[in-house]
Parts: sequence; C-alpha cells; structure tokens
Amino acid sequence: MPTDRLRRTGGYSDKTLRKMDRGAIWTPGPGARTIRAEAGLKLAHFLVQLQQGKMSNRAIRRALEESCCRINGRVETFGSRELVYGDVVEFFAPEDHEHHFDRARILFEDEHMLAYDKPAWLAVTPTDGPKSWSLHDILKQEFPLVIAVHRLDADTSGIVLFAKNTAAARSLEDQFRDHLVQKTYIALVRGHPRATGTHRSYLVKTDSGRGFERWASGRGPEAREAVTTWEVEATVGPFAARVRVEPKTGRHHQIRLHFSEIGHPIYGDRIYGDRQDPIQVGRHLLHAARAQLKHPFTDAPLDLKARLPREFTTAEQQLEKL
Repeated sequence: MPTDRLRRTGGYSDKTLRKMDRGAIWTPGPGARTIRAEAGLKLAHFLVQLQQGKMSNRAIRRALEESCCRINGRVETFGSRELVYGDVVEFFAPEDHEHHFDRARILFEDEHMLAYDKPAWLAVTPTDGPKSWSLHDILKQEFPLVIAVHRLDADTSGIVLFAKNTAAARSLEDQFRDHLVQKTYIALVRGHPRATGTHRSYLVKTDSGRGFERWASGRGPEAREAVTTWEVEATVGPFAARVRVEPKTGRHHQIRLHFSEIGHPIYGDRIYGDRQDPIQVGRHLLHAARAQLKHPFTDAPLDLKARLPREFTTAEQQLEKL
C-alpha cells in the first residue's frame, strides 16, 4: 500500500475499512437467554423472574434506565416491551452509583467559587434529571449558599462550576454567556473520524420531558447556531477513537448530536446513537476534562482539569480486544 494511503487509512485494508464503517457486531455472552416459553411477557416482569427475587420491579426499571439490558444486541430501556419468541435477552447487573460528597473531587475552591469533578449518573440540579437527588443537593450540605452556574447532562462526567455568592454567580454566568469559558471534552466515539474537523449546524428542540430533551439540526425562529471542533487523540482498536472536543458554542446536546450527524456517535449514547455498540456501556462516554476561564473576583486565569474516569479505561480495554 502506498505511503500516503497508509497514512490516511492507518494501515488498514479496504476490506477492514468497510467493516469498520459498519461497526463491530454484538456477540451475545454466556449469560444471554433466548426467549421460548416466556414469549408474551413484559421485559420488566421477565427480568424480575430472571433475578429470582434479588431485584424488585422498581430496581429492574432503574437498571433499564441505565442501559443494563440488551435485546438482540440493542440496548432496551422500556420495561413494558413485550418479548417475542426467539428474542435474545442479556441483563447486566447494575453497579451502585450513589454518590456522596468527596473532597478529593474538588478541583478548585475559595470564598467565591468551587469546581467539582462530577461523576456520571448524577444530575447537576434536581430539574436536570428524573431523580430528585443532585450534585447541587450534595454540595449544599457542605456549602449552604452554593449556586450552580452551568450544567452537564447527568451521564456526562467532569468539571462543573459553582458560585458561593450572587456576585460570583453573575460573573461566571456572564463568562459562559459571552463564550469566554474555553471548555474541552473527551469523547469515545464509534469508528475513526478524520484527524481534525469542525461541524456547524443550527439546533432546534424536538422533544422534552422531566430530565429529558432531544435536539436536531434544523431551521426556524428558535434555531440556535452550534459549532463543534475536534481532534483525534488516539484510535482505539478498529471500531473506536478517543477525541478531544472543543465546542465553540454551548448548546444543549450539541457534541452528542454533532458526532452522530457525522457518522461517529458517542459510545453509550441512547438518544443520538443506534444503541448497538459492540461493547456494553452504561452511559454515554463524554467527559468535561478542562475548563479555562477567569476568576470571578480577581480576573486571574484559571485552568481546571479533571482526569478521565475509569469507564473510559474499561471501555478502551474492551475495544482493543475486538
């Protein structure tokens, strides 16, 4: 293969590249169950039986919300789905994601503000997710006057900024509004995007509920411009890449939607992906890794960083084996 083509394709043959475009095929594990006599049962009822009383119906439905079940290789989140003869069902026991205040996760703190490394599976405020408990509630027990000045999706991990007084809150909110906060995310995406790129579109909200929103690119009076740039940090086996993402605008879901639109959805994304990742992922693998801004009181430059959580390492190890 010519040197320039090797450089463009990473040394993969045309046959391998075509396979990578399609994505790896999910392979059922030893715990998979093929539906026979259970046909007609609702999924939640079947899983309660499968767990032999170890999990309640409520716990099963919570596990389904966390992508712990696949039917025929596709993540299924609805307990009301009726099983049919021949369905292959796999259930993955959920981990305990309950979070308590962890001082080691404070990345910066003074009398005006603090930055916290939020774990996944936790909303920033009670209105951001279906659960009432949130990072804001947790931090208020330690810092009663804390104010959330921006948001991350519940399943997105990484840096969240809080103010400790109203003046600091106004200053930080102004920086976000004026696009003066430079944010860097790390994402694990399907396939191999080009080494660098920029994607631009106008986003409109198409659906919403408590703790749920769906956006799409479109036009109209409510459309808002969204610009996302990226650089590939590393290829991860034949079916994934780790990318460093710098959104130039702060639109809701823009990173997730934009990578889906260019054909490289983020692993674990149930809204904008196809739910057929070749490995089991419990949440979308997007992490707010860095925030560069000015201190709200002194104007001193702040460069905050949060290391990648273990979900990324685990997923990359599995992907390297495919």
